[in-house]
Amino acid sequence: MRFTCERDELVKALGAVSGVVASKGIHPVYESVEIIASNEGDHPGLEILGTDLEIGMRVRVPIGDGPTPTVRIEQPGTAVVPAQRLVAICRELPKGGVTFAWNADQRECTISAARGRFKLQGQSPEDFPEIPTVDDAKSVVIAASSLKTLIRLTAFAAARERMRYALNGVLVRAEGGVIEFVATDGRRLARATAPVVNSTPGEFQAIVPTKGLQQLDKSLTDGDTEVRLSVASSHMCARTSRVSVVSRLVEGSFPNYKDVIPASCKQKAIVRRDAFTSALKRASLVTSRDAQSVRLEFKADGLTVSAHSADGSAEEIVECDFQGGDEAVGFNPEFLLEALNVLTADGVQFEWNDRKSPGKIVEGDYVYVVMPVSIE
Repeated sequence: MRFTCERDELVKALGAVSGVVASKGIHPVYESVEIIASNEGDHPGLEILGTDLEIGMRVRVPIGDGPTPTVRIEQPGTAVVPAQRLVAICRELPKGGVTFAWNADQRECTISAARGRFKLQGQSPEDFPEIPTVDDAKSVVIAASSLKTLIRLTAFAAARERMRYALNGVLVRAEGGVIEFVATDGRRLARATAPVVNSTPGEFQAIVPTKGLQQLDKSLTDGDTEVRLSVASSHMCARTSRVSVVSRLVEGSFPNYKDVIPASCKQKAIVRRDAFTSALKRASLVTSRDAQSVRLEFKADGLTVSAHSADGSAEEIVECDFQGGDEAVGFNPEFLLEALNVLTADGVQFEWNDRKSPGKIVEGDYVYVVMPVSIE
């Protein structure tokens, strides 16, 4: 196999795929990427594949049009090369064409650019693990920008402890022309929705690992306008014309999240997002590591954000629009900040019923629910 590819395009593709490759595997092939060069088929050019057996990614680098194509394939073939070393080498090469040659007999690749020349020992393509395929029987098409927004608004709220099983992923549910993402770790919950764009959408429900969605988010570029999400019994595939990500689904039952979201709240306040964020950050500096909590005291003349611990105290008044009676509630500041950091509106709608009930942040169709902490 032998081809020449523009360095920037090669680095972009390799960087995306290397994000799913295992850093330490039981065999060097699991720490490698597979590169397929072909002049035939529907997508002539390069295909770069990587997997950690839970998540698989395939990125295409098309030949391109014009007098100076992105990829020039002199000899088709397949190579399996160590991912991290290949990415590191290509990133340090000068701009311009990078020539890649593969010696199948010796399982060795040669990377050449300008006056530099590198050799890497590879693995047999026959040993590279197969990435599952997912048919489109249950699938929807969504705008890539909407998908990135759904991931940003929810993935951070999923559980990070490996023993939480079904909570270690995001519930993806498609029904009635709408797709819904829900994530929770048992202490807070994020829910976001977006319309699908295909005229005959499929319906499905699946729990997708957070890592798979985050890797998909990183791999989507401005050139990706629409994404097809397809779900089978054990995997979900997200696919554009350029990239596809296949993720093994999380087993288990997702909790009944609809019962967690308060249908209506007696108390409502509108707070400037940037001022609220800054006050929470400053108050959290004096909270205890073992019991992080801030006190939010809502009054007609403003919101007082305060924190007290053995190490010190903080208090700051933030302007807000609040028409109810004086009320004080307590929350973990990190949980509030993580939600505020993904929102975009200038004003944040904060709702609650009493100091023992969850708080709710609302922006359009987006809902974020966080459990209270004691401030007594």
